[in-house]
Amino acid sequence: MSTEGQHNCVLCNSKLGSKQALQEHFRKHANKEIDTRGRPVKSCKNADTQCDICDKSFDTITATIRHRFKMHPNSPTKFYCSYCGKQFPLRTHRDNHQISHDSSESKKIEQHKKCMDCDMLFYNERALNYHYRSIHKRMVYLFQPIATPPPSNKIKLNSMNDALSVYYCHLCGAEYVIKFNLQQHLEKAHTRKERDTMPDDLIKCTVCSALFYNKKAYNVHNSYHQPNDLYVTSEQQRVQTVTKVDQDFDIRRVEAVADKYIPRPKRPLNKHQTKLNKMRKTETEDTKSESSSDDPTGTNESSDSESDIPLQQRIAS
Repeated sequence: MSTEGQHNCVLCNSKLGSKQALQEHFRKHANKEIDTRGRPVKSCKNADTQCDICDKSFDTITATIRHRFKMHPNSPTKFYCSYCGKQFPLRTHRDNHQISHDSSESKKIEQHKKCMDCDMLFYNERALNYHYRSIHKRMVYLFQPIATPPPSNKIKLNSMNDALSVYYCHLCGAEYVIKFNLQQHLEKAHTRKERDTMPDDLIKCTVCSALFYNKKAYNVHNSYHQPNDLYVTSEQQRVQTVTKVDQDFDIRRVEAVADKYIPRPKRPLNKHQTKLNKMRKTETEDTKSESSSDDPTGTNESSDSESDIPLQQRIAS
């Protein structure tokens, strides 16, 4: 829409005096020199895609983030939102995010909270609590994870046909195939008092040997059992069957870095592999015997490569 002698931009409603000026204005939108409100945009090369640690610039934000975590993984420089406690990979991300918050919160000095572990300042207790749970408490759980009962004898197959251990919450019966998710559930859904209080008697499932603290959790657990479920019969069988490391964090399945560069001696084959190799060898010998029986003389004239007669002599004959 435009009136006589006036041209309006359909993107930011800016009013331009001529058609030529409107075209030039559109070019600035296309080149991202101005935003949807007609305001100048910061240079992406120098601001949004610049490393906050070494000031090196990149072509894209993705490349900047990749550089940030690859080249400066142990840098103490972190970017947290003082209003909500969230962490961001770049300062520009944090600054753009903080615009969405009410700036009046930052002026209430009496509500400011300081993290005792890293000295970061937050504008309210909610932000401090979120920061502590997501950063410092998570690091504690890596070394002192929440205690969980052992996995049941039940296993599940994922879409890649990998066998996974199955865990059950001993307090409410919920089912999980990743131990970390069960730990997260125990932290969020159950109080520390519930987790630390031991019952007089444990209830053990007669089908999968899972353990529970109360009858209600046991009943919920039973609803997960199906006629076509798969089970292991021993812990040794579990170690051999469940191959994904991230299911139960079994350190025995994590290969040491040095082991990748040390040549390994050939391990003796187990009974199954030995039997399989014998079957393959027998099939190969049977195939050879069949091919030789088709040629009683022991030669195959249809194949030059298998003949004992020199090629030039056979051509001459």
